[in-house]
Amino acid sequence: MVLGAFFLNSQKMRKRRTIPTLPADFFGDKINKVKYQKLLYASILDGVEQTLKNGKPSFVMARVEDGKSVRDISILKESFKSNLETVLDFYEQNEEYELCSKTLNLLNKI
Repeated sequence: MVLGAFFLNSQKMRKRRTIPTLPADFFGDKINKVKYQKLLYASILDGVEQTLKNGKPSFVMARVEDGKSVRDISILKESFKSNLETVLDFYEQNEEYELCSKTLNLLNKI
């Protein structure tokens, strides 16, 4: 009987997002640009999806580390549409159509 209660509770647990941590100079790193874009855009999709479900006003897209401290970069609900449009453009250019579909579905929910 206790096992059944545990099973029911484990189904209600929410998925925790993995927030990427990037070096402070990531923006100027031309060699790893696409890698960082993919990390950030995946984080935007997951963050928007989770925020639309939980009703919070923002989410942490990434953390930036400069060797001394770590700072969070958040995205406010008001800018979800413009961020998703940027993500959609990237996925279209890279012909990642499943991710295009996911992005369009989120845009339609806004």
